[in-house]
Formats: sequence, C-alpha cells, structure tokens
Amino acid sequence: MISVNGIRNALWCAIAFGIVACVSAPVPSDKLAVAKTAVERAEQAQAAQFAQVELTTARNKLAAAQAAADKHDADVAARMADQAEVDAQLAEYTARARQQEQLVEQMDAGLRDLRNEAQRNSNASGAGAVTPQPQPR
Repeated sequence: MISVNGIRNALWCAIAFGIVACVSAPVPSDKLAVAKTAVERAEQAQAAQFAQVELTTARNKLAAAQAAADKHDADVAARMADQAEVDAQLAEYTARARQQEQLVEQMDAGLRDLRNEAQRNSNASGAGAVTPQPQPR
C-alpha cells in the first residue's frame, strides 16, 4: 500500500537525484590559469620562433579547455588545460634549448675565427723572420 509519506519521500528522492544530476563539477579555473601562464612563459621564451609547432599545439589545447569550461564541461576543460600546460612547457624548454644551441654555434664560430687569425699572425711573423745560425767556437 502506498502512503502519503511514501509518495513524499519518493518525490524528495527524485528532486535530490535531479539536483545531483544537473550539478556538474566546478570549472577548473585554477588549471586554466596555470595553462595560460605556461603559454605566456613559452611566448616570452620566443617559442613562436624556435618551437612554433609546440606553441601552436599548446594554444589550441588552451582554447579547447576554455571552450569546454564555457560549456561547463569540467572534466574536458581540466584535461585540456593540463595538456595545454604540458605542451606549453615543452615549447618553452624547446625554445630555450634551441637558443642555447644557437649561442654555442656562435661561440664556436667566434673561436674558429680567433684561431684562424692567430694562425695567420704566427705564419706572417715567421715568414719574414731570420733564424739565427749557431756560432762556431
């Protein structure tokens, strides 16, 4: 037999389940902020010049994370923000490594130039010089 209390309890349960089903996880604004900061750091490290593919990937994933957050899809937003952060870090580190490689190449070229100049100077000074002959006793 169905009583008024049973109907009321069933109604409250249905309302509670409806509220729980409609409530989604909070938008991961902290993860979005971290990912955005990581992209900005990569841009400051000149990743657009030295790691363009990695930076573009990070920007695209950050945009996808923001779009998912706008749609209140917290799981996708968090996942895409995490991926954007990792891709941005990769872009930053790749850019910094390539800058260091470029600096090493410039230093090597400078050292080669100095060695060549030193060798030319020693050859030029040795060509006109007279070698002293040993004196007989």
